[in-house]
Amino acid sequence: MTDLKTFIEAGWADLSATHKRVGAYVLSNPFLVATMGIEDLAQGAEVSPATITRFVRHLGLRNYAEFRAIAIRQYQDLLQPIENIGRAQQTSTAEIVEQTVRASLDNVEAMARGLSPEQLEPLVDRMVAAGQVGMLGFGSSARCMNYLFGLTEPFLRNQILLDGTGGHERMARLIGRMGPRDLILAMSLPRYSVATMEFVRLARASGVPCVALTDGLHSPLHDLCDQTFVLPAAHPVLNSSAMAGFAFMEAVASVLNARYQSTSEATAVTRLIFPYLYTDDIASSSTPAKDSQ
Repeated sequence: MTDLKTFIEAGWADLSATHKRVGAYVLSNPFLVATMGIEDLAQGAEVSPATITRFVRHLGLRNYAEFRAIAIRQYQDLLQPIENIGRAQQTSTAEIVEQTVRASLDNVEAMARGLSPEQLEPLVDRMVAAGQVGMLGFGSSARCMNYLFGLTEPFLRNQILLDGTGGHERMARLIGRMGPRDLILAMSLPRYSVATMEFVRLARASGVPCVALTDGLHSPLHDLCDQTFVLPAAHPVLNSSAMAGFAFMEAVASVLNARYQSTSEATAVTRLIFPYLYTDDIASSSTPAKDSQ
């Protein structure tokens, strides 16, 4: 797929000095250009809008709309939320709520259709057997991983929440201590985190098996990991939806509870935490008595 860099470099020798100034600006600011109208680009390159039009046609493109469509293509995932907000501003609150709930349901249903016991059960077994389980993610992915951390705490030997707490240096040290007997679950949804990819590469260099939790096989995280679980994340307004991620975390925790906890153990835990649980007895004892007439 041809991008603007290819167009500009192919015709560079034939560009006028003014057009080269425009071309140099575009090559130096590709993401910024993808967000610009023709007047904005003209101002940034210090030329007239008419010069921009001539520059675009000199590249062999029909008009500025085609030029910008090519500029946007490279950054579609990054710019999609901006376009979503523009559409949402023209949409009623009722429609936004309906579209959001429908997207969440669709994402969870799509995740469930693609998730098989043959995939999930071995993952749970690997987590239990691992010396350490690193849960890596930033942003909404970190919140999902935090949820998984709490759900799986009773069953795993040594969990490490790799969400950036303490800085990237600390994360690098923690990952550097891991090895082939450990496991990292790495989660990244659009917009994808460069830091997540870099820490996965660091883990792989130490021989740590890595499992990707991401929105599709097109994700940059997929090629870096041994296995990928697909968590659809489309959303009509936000960068991405984490609902399928939370549902996946609960599926993992459910299998852990069913396979690695006996009823006697569950009873013992309930007895332990019973004093901290709300019951009807507590409600009755804390209700003020009515004055007698």
